[in-house]
Amino acid sequence: MSIHAILVPTDGGDTLQNLLEAALVVARRFEAHISVLHVSERKLKKSVPKDISKNLKKSLLDEEMSILSGVASEVEERVEAFARKRRIELTDRPMKQPGVTISFHHERGKTTDVMVHWSRMFDTTAVMRPTFKSGIGWRKASKKYHESIMMQSGRPVLLVPPQWEVHKAQHAVVAWNHSLEASRAVAMTYPWLVEMKKVTVVVPKANLADGEKVVENLAWNGAKAELMPLNRRTSSVGKRLLRICDNIGADFLVMGGYSHSRVQERVFGGTTEYVLQNSKIITVMVH
Repeated sequence: MSIHAILVPTDGGDTLQNLLEAALVVARRFEAHISVLHVSERKLKKSVPKDISKNLKKSLLDEEMSILSGVASEVEERVEAFARKRRIELTDRPMKQPGVTISFHHERGKTTDVMVHWSRMFDTTAVMRPTFKSGIGWRKASKKYHESIMMQSGRPVLLVPPQWEVHKAQHAVVAWNHSLEASRAVAMTYPWLVEMKKVTVVVPKANLADGEKVVENLAWNGAKAELMPLNRRTSSVGKRLLRICDNIGADFLVMGGYSHSRVQERVFGGTTEYVLQNSKIITVMVH
């Protein structure tokens, strides 16, 4: 699987610039296209009191639509400004000549449904890593569209940490635990891994033999990798994993994410939750 098309869904917030910069790093490596998607979701229609006049109701709904259209126009202007600054061609059609291109798309509908639908048709989707202030913060964040994309796209999701500084990733860590999700994560990120100067496969000590096979398989696919055992159980797996990334200077993490029953698709736990809350490097998750 190569990387030709990258989806950047956005609500028009302050994180758009970071998302675009991260997507551009990937796009330049693969000469890929970036599609920026903004969705306008009408919410006032269901909450307008039934006892108000038709004229007032129409006035309120028209005002909401005007505001939503204004936000979409502002996002489009920001994308165009980014393209000019980075000298990227704006086009929504595939180009014959190589190079990075970018396009803006505005849809109307339920945000999560539209973004999940789009994400299934792209090679990867770039979203901001959720931020948390407390346990309740996680429950609030879990309702946002980025969780739905991670859970339902079926494609690699590129999580961009807050305050990320633009740079070309060179050292990847692959977290291997022999799960279906980890297997899919490695298979879907071969194009990324073969471009790295260094790949470190981190596995529990009990699975070193499996780790050696993963390293061998990466070699067959053109990626130079080495094996590193997960250090002894002094803290949670997630904490130890991120500590290894920090100690060896890794700037890119590949891992399987959600690995529980699909019935519990809105409940994260263990390693996934810790990495989602604390990773300071670009993290690719596959569910």
